[in-house]
Amino acid sequence: MRQGIKLQRKLRGVLLALFMLCLALWLGGLVLPWLTPKPDLYRHYAGSQAFFAREGELLALRPAADERYRLRLALTDMAPVIQQATMLYEDRRFYQHFGLDITAFGRAFWQGVVKGGRRQGASTISMQLARMHYGLNSQSLAGKLQQIMLAFYLERHLTKAEILEGYLNYAPYGANIESVGAASLIYFGKPAAELSTAEALALAVIPQNPLQRNPERQNGQQQLQQARLRLLQAWQQTYPTSSTEQQLLALPLSFQSRRDLPFVAPHFVQALARQQPSGPIHSSLDWHLQQQVTQQLKAYLRQQQRLGINNASVLVVHRPSMQIKAYLGSADFFNSAIAGQVDGTAALRSPGSALKPFIFALALQQGVIHPKSLLKDLPQRFGLFSPENFDRRFRGPITATEALVQSRNVPAVTLQAQLQQPDFYQWLAANQVPLPQAADYYGLALALGGMEISMQQLVKLYAMLGNQGHYQPLQWLAQSANAAPQQAKHHKTINTIKDAELNVAFNSKLPVSSQEDVEWRGLLPEAAFLTLKMLATQPALQNERLTALTTTPQVAWKTGTSYAYRDAWTLGLYGDYVLAVWLGNFDGSSNPNLIGRNVAAPLFFSLLPLLGEQQHANQRLFAQSEQLNLREVALCRQSYQLPNQFCPEMESGWVIPGVSPVAVSDLHRPVPVYRQSGLRACQHQPPLTELAVFEFWPSDIAALYQQAGIRLRQPPAFAEDCQQLSQTQVQPPQIVSPQPHLTYLPQADQPLALQARFDGAAKQGYWFADQRFLGTVKPGETLFWPATTGRYQLRVQDDLGNVSEITLNVQ
Repeated sequence: MRQGIKLQRKLRGVLLALFMLCLALWLGGLVLPWLTPKPDLYRHYAGSQAFFAREGELLALRPAADERYRLRLALTDMAPVIQQATMLYEDRRFYQHFGLDITAFGRAFWQGVVKGGRRQGASTISMQLARMHYGLNSQSLAGKLQQIMLAFYLERHLTKAEILEGYLNYAPYGANIESVGAASLIYFGKPAAELSTAEALALAVIPQNPLQRNPERQNGQQQLQQARLRLLQAWQQTYPTSSTEQQLLALPLSFQSRRDLPFVAPHFVQALARQQPSGPIHSSLDWHLQQQVTQQLKAYLRQQQRLGINNASVLVVHRPSMQIKAYLGSADFFNSAIAGQVDGTAALRSPGSALKPFIFALALQQGVIHPKSLLKDLPQRFGLFSPENFDRRFRGPITATEALVQSRNVPAVTLQAQLQQPDFYQWLAANQVPLPQAADYYGLALALGGMEISMQQLVKLYAMLGNQGHYQPLQWLAQSANAAPQQAKHHKTINTIKDAELNVAFNSKLPVSSQEDVEWRGLLPEAAFLTLKMLATQPALQNERLTALTTTPQVAWKTGTSYAYRDAWTLGLYGDYVLAVWLGNFDGSSNPNLIGRNVAAPLFFSLLPLLGEQQHANQRLFAQSEQLNLREVALCRQSYQLPNQFCPEMESGWVIPGVSPVAVSDLHRPVPVYRQSGLRACQHQPPLTELAVFEFWPSDIAALYQQAGIRLRQPPAFAEDCQQLSQTQVQPPQIVSPQPHLTYLPQADQPLALQARFDGAAKQGYWFADQRFLGTVKPGETLFWPATTGRYQLRVQDDLGNVSEITLNVQ
């Protein structure tokens, strides 16, 4: 009797379950899908960050916010074999059912519910995706019914490919590893698209029992191998293989673990991680070049330890694409003694003389100089600022090219003082260089590194010299950002879309620019090219490995040393690359050995061979384009102006027609000399006189020659009957100090220095303030005047009657 009652109760339970199942099928299959919107499988998907080098090498894999390794991939980025193996093991009729496999479900229901035997799995891939995505408890009847309804819902709105993709992106693969993309990278060190058949069979059996089949545990590998062999038998029946292939597929596999994950270019990875919350990121980094640069840097620093130098940063950028190819933020990311986790490529440091090329480029662009203009490396005073050269010496007249490659401070400061619209401060700001203080705060010290800039910003500036003056942001990803927003719409893979968005994200960080910033950004192509050629005249340091690549490698390079020896720089262009190196200490401590040419330049040239053969790229880099408005002209070798008929030697030089300051030289002047007495005549009276050519240098340069012991050939004294010199070829004096556009703040016991540049024929000068006489000087002398507050018309006159004046403000 009791057994009959129990049987009746069991039958009623079965009938109730069948009724609920039918109701669920009706609601789920006919009503629910039509009343709900399309589901978003990845709305709350917390993905990991996977970083790849350009050729697909894994740089790093970071867990998601919930500390799980989970990597979303498009189905096209998963090997077909993992899709086939998963369906074979989990849901063989995946493409035939509508979310519920009636045959499998009926068999499981009869075996587990009616007969009370061992429970069998009957969940389809759609049902498992519904359970994982919605976090269901499918152990209860209500949970199972909800799972079935949501499976119908997914099947109604999603394609089979989307459902299979979702399952493989959610499935558990042991420990805190989810998704086939993360599992493939962790266990086999390769993307899911490259999985072999044996590896796919192993991964396919893990989600059914991820705890017991965890490959990171010894017993887990044993149980996984048993399950894999059972799947292999089914695989061979469905996909026949040869006996040899069967034996290979049955061999045990070697698994890696989370501890084996790489962490290459950590500073680069961290910079990318701050921009992209999740997903696979395919960067522009060259994995092999990164490894080579790292090894070369460590070897070089071992040699420099005796000098107390133990940290450096390196950045290599492919100039045409602006893609980052090698990125070392420090010598050792894990070395706390050198603050190794600081990113030296992004840190703001003093550039020393590394910014001088752009002062010269602007001077070329604004018509202040041409590459062979004669500049003065002489003591000069700019208000209270008296710049000195690194070697504390002055070399007198020097060409602009020599002044740049020899890094002379005084000519650079002099040129900066002459820049207008934009001046150097305005140009730096227009090119995204952060200048938190007003222009007056920096003054003319900008030419000497009196501000801070990062290596990344410096590289962008140097790249302009080889990219026809165009300012371009760095590219961090394998895909160029220029066409990314349009191209991304046509790509099917999620990876490409995200990569394009990431490049745009990096470049959108630039501040909003004013109209002046847009107009002043970059350089004229002609100025950029001439500056590049000027830098390339500096001979490359001898390096055996570099010499082996090309017989005479041409490199446009510049060094920099910051104040108090805190930073040593070398940056340059070689072929298709821009290379930057920095040595120093992140704590700002000084070291007298931190001199750019002594320690940074050798490292720079030791890295160049790693860039490979650049001979053809170098030819393109330094070849003059016909589109450039440049002309090669003959210049007088002494004055580097257009030669007059008396110039004895000539030399070719490049100018920008309509821009470069070239005029006919008046350095060489004919002087009539009496044949009999040898004295100078007022005018040429042949045959009594003959013409002799003399050099009439300006007074300041002539004085420097005299100090250096160089005796210039002087014209003879005038004859008694000649009291006045013809003024046709004489230049008026030029006031050097003070300068008209500066306001002077006199201090106690520090009179104002009055200096003028006189024509070579002048012998004496006279200074006046308004109508008051101040004093007399000889060419090359300085008159010191104790100026008081006021506004003055400052005037100087030479003994030949020529006058020059400026307006002076003294506060």
